[in-house]
Amino acid sequence: MKNIGVVVDNEFNNDVRVVNECRILLKNGFNVFILCFNYGKYYNHETVFGCEVSRIPINLKIRNILFAFNNSVELYNLFWKYHIKKFIKKFDIDVLHVHDLYMSKAAFYATKKSTINFILDLHENYPAAVKGYRWMYKFPFSHLINASKWEKLEQKYLRYTQKIIVLSETFRDNLMNKYTFLNLDKLIIYPNVPDLNKLTKYKIDNSILPENNNFILFYFGVISERRGIYTVINSLKELKLKLPNLKLLLIGPVDKAERLKFNKAINDSEIKDMIIYYPWQDISLLPSYIKISDVCLSPIIKNDQHESGVANKIFQYMLFERPLIVSDCKPQEKIINGENCGLLFKSNNSNDLSEKILKLYKDKNLRKEMGINGRNAVENKYNTQIAGKNLVNLYRNL
Repeated sequence: MKNIGVVVDNEFNNDVRVVNECRILLKNGFNVFILCFNYGKYYNHETVFGCEVSRIPINLKIRNILFAFNNSVELYNLFWKYHIKKFIKKFDIDVLHVHDLYMSKAAFYATKKSTINFILDLHENYPAAVKGYRWMYKFPFSHLINASKWEKLEQKYLRYTQKIIVLSETFRDNLMNKYTFLNLDKLIIYPNVPDLNKLTKYKIDNSILPENNNFILFYFGVISERRGIYTVINSLKELKLKLPNLKLLLIGPVDKAERLKFNKAINDSEIKDMIIYYPWQDISLLPSYIKISDVCLSPIIKNDQHESGVANKIFQYMLFERPLIVSDCKPQEKIINGENCGLLFKSNNSNDLSEKILKLYKDKNLRKEMGINGRNAVENKYNTQIAGKNLVNLYRNL
């Protein structure tokens, strides 16, 4: 029985992808040990659903400072190398499962003189993501973080690892086209699919919003320009006269750099009454908000980062039988077209989005058909039980 050491630079508990992967591995007979941070909310050592969790206590601000220097000086890498080596020795780790590209160097340092396999789990196209984060272009981060440098580091770091887990076929194929040393054997696909048993256990509350005759568009997740939120807000302005009962329900935190812009946008007198906004709601309420909505949205702006995979929210929307309207990023497009569970609009094009909203608004039967198709797809294909087989086979075949 293999001892798998999972390394992630957050507090673990709220990282849905990592939690789901650990549950899959544990359920299939592997011993799972977690090394992560503790910003003060959790115990430094505890057992979470059968996984032994070791947390490194650290102040979040100090962590962020260390991270800011990540590709200019060695502090963050050396910090993690030290803790990973102790972790490996303490729990007799056979395989190291490390999350995110920027953790590769520390993992490589910690394992290069051993026979331990090192697996890298890419949550996103990190070099592209770095370029999209506005805060990295502000002082002092603009002087500390060289965003363009990550393109070269990616090529170097991907050579360090025995296997690489990616979000989608699109992401896999893009990496193989970029780097000739990568092949199908080295790249394993595990999407951000939901755990059906966990999500379906939550009770649906149909009274979670006041009863009315509104047509509700729903978006759940981080709110920012790169997520296409302002495209949706512009569509509200275009549709206000045609659809007076149209409402936009938004749940999620706003990027710090965009809070003023967002608050100004949602308080615009023209559409203020059309928007319902909650900065945060417990995950247990998500199924209720999806069920009370008419159409669910993923309007992310088409770019290299968003071409890497599909967000959790897509499968969550589908599971609870709601039709989707999503931008034409390839991974989203493949699912929407393949499963006939929603409509595509041209990224960052509010006119096209408005047309798609109108189409679903006018056709209740189409909404119902697409919702059923989406649920069937998640139940039969896009879930941890099915997609998790790739993960389990990866470890069994090492």
